[in-house]
Amino acid sequence: MKKLKYCVRGMSCAACVAHVEHAAAKVCGKENISVSLLTNSLTVTAEDSDAEEKLFSALKKSLKSAGYGLERDNGAVGKSDISAEEFKKDLRRLIISAILTALLMYVAMGHMLSLPLTHILSQNGVVFALIQLVLTVPVIILNFKFYRNGFAALVRRAPNMDSLIAIGSCASLIYGCAAIIFMAIGYARGDNALVETYRHNLYFESAAMILTLVTLGKTLEGKAKANAASAVGKLASMMPDTAFLVEGDTVREVSLSEVKQGDIVAVRAGETIPVDGVVIDGFGGVDESAISGESIPVEKSKGEKVRAVCTLRSGYLKIRAEQVGSETSLSKIIGLLEDAAASKAPISRIADKVSGVFVPIVIGIAILTAIIWVIATGDWHKAFNCAISVLVISCPCALGLATPTAIMVGTARGASKGILIKSAEALENLHSVKYLLTDKTGTLTEGDPKVTDVIATDTSISEDELLAIAYTAESISSHPLAAAICSEAEAKGLEKLEILELKGAESVVGQGIKVKLRYKGNDNICLIGKPSFLTQNNVENFDSTCAEALEDQGKTAVFVALDRRLIGVVGIADRPREDSRKAIEALSKMGIKTNMLTGDNDRTARAVTEECGISEYYARLLPEDKERYIREFSAKGKCAMAGDGINDAPALAAADIGIAIGAGTEVAIDCADLVLSSNSLCSVATAVSLSKATIVSIKENLFWALFYNAICIPVAAGVLYPFFGIMLSPMLASAAMSFSSVCVVLNSLRLRRKRIYGDDRKTKKNKENKTSLINNDQQITEESKFEDTEKENDDMFGKKKTVTFGVEGMMCNNCKAHVEKALLAVKGVKTVAADLEAKNVTVVVKDSVEDSVLKDAVIAAGYKVC
Repeated sequence: MKKLKYCVRGMSCAACVAHVEHAAAKVCGKENISVSLLTNSLTVTAEDSDAEEKLFSALKKSLKSAGYGLERDNGAVGKSDISAEEFKKDLRRLIISAILTALLMYVAMGHMLSLPLTHILSQNGVVFALIQLVLTVPVIILNFKFYRNGFAALVRRAPNMDSLIAIGSCASLIYGCAAIIFMAIGYARGDNALVETYRHNLYFESAAMILTLVTLGKTLEGKAKANAASAVGKLASMMPDTAFLVEGDTVREVSLSEVKQGDIVAVRAGETIPVDGVVIDGFGGVDESAISGESIPVEKSKGEKVRAVCTLRSGYLKIRAEQVGSETSLSKIIGLLEDAAASKAPISRIADKVSGVFVPIVIGIAILTAIIWVIATGDWHKAFNCAISVLVISCPCALGLATPTAIMVGTARGASKGILIKSAEALENLHSVKYLLTDKTGTLTEGDPKVTDVIATDTSISEDELLAIAYTAESISSHPLAAAICSEAEAKGLEKLEILELKGAESVVGQGIKVKLRYKGNDNICLIGKPSFLTQNNVENFDSTCAEALEDQGKTAVFVALDRRLIGVVGIADRPREDSRKAIEALSKMGIKTNMLTGDNDRTARAVTEECGISEYYARLLPEDKERYIREFSAKGKCAMAGDGINDAPALAAADIGIAIGAGTEVAIDCADLVLSSNSLCSVATAVSLSKATIVSIKENLFWALFYNAICIPVAAGVLYPFFGIMLSPMLASAAMSFSSVCVVLNSLRLRRKRIYGDDRKTKKNKENKTSLINNDQQITEESKFEDTEKENDDMFGKKKTVTFGVEGMMCNNCKAHVEKALLAVKGVKTVAADLEAKNVTVVVKDSVEDSVLKDAVIAAGYKVC
């Protein structure tokens, strides 16, 4: 299965989305497609990637017959360039249309405001009308796309928003042209009454004003939509353009696209890490806030992994690239954001169902309105006025934008907090979760268990021998408990014992491991795992007394048997995370009950749940048992599952919402709907809070979009006129329609600043201060630590110098960031430190770089140098 993404041209409203879906469904089935009005995209799930070209041709042909264009998606950068160019064209068209419409309004209505008009305009009705027509035609030509798209959709029996605009504007134009003919007949017959009747009912201003106001709304809407979708572009812009490639004893600055997997790159203090990789040399403090949301730098040294777009705050690192380009963590985050934006939340089906029949119904209401007015009053002018107002005010733009804008902002807000939401459906469902079932190891606990006890039950075997046997067997396993045993054995140097030799192994998921090893010259079968695993394999002299004592202390007992004979028990403890209890309490306040599912024993499970504040738990579970409990809880209400291991994958896939802890396995992450970059369950509470805020925003949007039409259509039809004398002109209707869409988008953008769980301003401020202090301490205390490394770097990067000069115009932290960014872009600059209070900047740079080059970079950024 492969997801293919295409750009769709010509979509303007929710009705367009429905038509595009219908056209695409003819080719690849409704369940395999997703259409987004916000990103103007079509996402198709294809089973055979080899037939991609054939699928694209078929989709393009089907969409073309429906009146829409289809193009291949060339990536976020290309799309942003296209969007910027389209915005410029729309703005230019809007300005010219507005000027012509203003002149038209002056001619058409100037006499009502006692504005001066020439004698011929005030006396000759035909000239008066012809001048209005001359001013109207250019506006129509500039905005002819509404006519072209709208009438084409009518011909295809798939009317959309453009159809309503085209009918309303064209009807006004035709009525005005007919009025000119009737006035000419009136002059010819000397019938001044006929001339005066049509002189003041031309409607040219309505034809032009409808198009101009809709264009204004579209321009503002496009700008607001771009702001709502800007998260992807901002993330993409975080990647550096270049990297320092290490080749032997030299360092060469190259384009990032030239870096390949396995290359060695050098990163200095203040620079952005360009690849995902492993540190092979050096030491430094890395700010991972761009990925994890945690602002406090993490120390990285040889053997540790680092990720692209994280910033090296201090020190120097050499990194071997493991993932580059589209394989980096950032690229995957961008992919998740785009998928979430293109996917549909269940609540959006309301808008889809309504929009599918909305436009035809509106056209019917407009015709019915005109008929009723003519029958009731015989006034064709009022009938025409009301019918046009109904058509214009009913455009379903706001309806189509209500859900996708809120989803886009919500997923972007989640990404900024280290919560990666894979689909709109996941974001919506999360707000109604009733149960959270969570794994123990690595989820509630720190995930770094340590050996606390080694108890030999066979007198012929020492504790060191027992640990060495366990180490030999567990050395092939990636389980956290196996890692704890291996770490303890390595710390004691037991891995160097030559008494053991591994001959073969068989792992039983959720139970234990069975290996064949050579011990003291003989081949032996060694079993390590749970009591049930040993009893199933007929282990003799099995005694769980010492294990029960360990489990009462919250420790996990791992049994070791040799040739069906129990030889000892290893006690391992994994302490709960400091914030696990806080997260459980927060979820409880949100109405979510938390239960623990674990493969561990009952006593250890009880000790952990008591410390975390969890009321119920289920112990000694196999992967299939966890999945069974998930299905049982899902039958009672929406159920979420949080886990990080391979054994959690079936449960994560079965849950209504699967939540993978960031440090978890690839399998767990692939099966989950949400991925937490941090290892804290507090992020689950933040995600639930964000989901609730997003749903509130969607409901507000749908309320205004649906009830706006429900209220305004009757007003536009003239229902209030008999009672209050209120009648909505087509111009006011078009203005109201345009700004309703903008209001929906702006309401979604409020999500960016809406308070959710985890937004403790005081705590955030303290964290920032703490981070600042840590960075300052690192600069001072780690100076000697990096001294030797810096000397080595000088040989690669050349001799360096320190330059300090004053900068005028730095008023805030944003200014400081602009200055620092401008200087870091100068080739040869190593570190930059701008001081707001002192109004100066200190730069560590290659000795060969002229001071004037640095100052020119600051001046180019818009600041003065003194």
